[in-house]
Amino acid sequence: MTLNKKNSRRIVVDGNAYRYKVSATRPDEDWNFNLNVTLQSEDGGARLVVRGLVTRDFWLDISNPGMKTEEDYPTVIPRHIKSIIGLAVDSGWQPQKTGPSFELELKNEQLFFQQD
Repeated sequence: MTLNKKNSRRIVVDGNAYRYKVSATRPDEDWNFNLNVTLQSEDGGARLVVRGLVTRDFWLDISNPGMKTEEDYPTVIPRHIKSIIGLAVDSGWQPQKTGPSFELELKNEQLFFQQD
C-alpha cells in the first residue's frame, strides 16, 4: 500500500514519481523535535524511512534572541527530498522492489548544511 495522497506530497525525481511526508515527534527535554521523513514510489514498493534529523520550533525560542542560530531550525524542502532519494539509492534502497521499509540514518549536517 502506498502513502496516502491526502497526507503526503508528490515529487518527481529523474522521471520517477514519489510521495513523501514529513512529521515531527514530541519535543525532548531540550525542546528539540525529531523529524520523521517517509518516502515511497507512487507505484508501490519498499518505503524509505529517514531517522536522525532534528529541528526546533522558532516560536519556542523567540524570547531568547541570540541564543540559537538559523541552523537550529532546518526545514525539509523538495531539494532535500531529492537529496534523500539519491543518498538512499546510493545506500541500497530499491524503490520499485517490494519488501520491508528501508531505514536511512542521517544527521542534519549531511542534508541541510552541505555546500552545493
